[in-house]
Order: sequence, then structure tokens, then C-alpha cells
Amino acid sequence: MPDWKSEIRARLRGLHLTPTREAEIVEELSQHLDDRYESLLSKRSSADEARQAVVLELASLANELRKVETTTPKHPVVTGSPLKGGRRNVMRD
Repeated sequence: MPDWKSEIRARLRGLHLTPTREAEIVEELSQHLDDRYESLLSKRSSADEARQAVVLELASLANELRKVETTTPKHPVVTGSPLKGGRRNVMRD
């Protein structure tokens, strides 16, 4: 079975994720890719065909993940908390 974890880590490298978040993503995606690879093999794909298909799927998943992880705020916005410049959040308690 291919080592998906190293492939996934290589694609996540530029996202600057926390080690915990990266480990969560690597575990979840590697399990998904293992399942997909096995499914393709059971449908009579060759090992090379299955690997190529899974790598393409990983590329798509990594692009989607990049969008999500870069648009998600690093710190939660707390209602009524001061913002930079002394302004306050529009929504208040």
C-alpha cells in the first residue's frame, strides 16, 4: 500500500498548520485514501491506475483544504471584544 501520509504532509507544508491540526488532517485523509485505493483495486484497477487516481483525488482534496484552512480565522472572534485600533466588535453582549 502506498504511503499516503508523506504525500499528504508534502501538500500541507505551505499551510503552516499547528502540529495537532496537521496530524488530524493527515490521519483522516490517509484513511480516506487507503479506502479509495482498496476500492479501486477491488474494481480491477491495476495498482498503478489506482495510485494515479488516488493522487489526483489527493490533489483536489489538498486544493479544497488549502481554501478552507487559509480562510478560517486563526483566533475566534469574541462578541463584544476590542478590535485593533480600540474599536469594538459590532455585535455586543
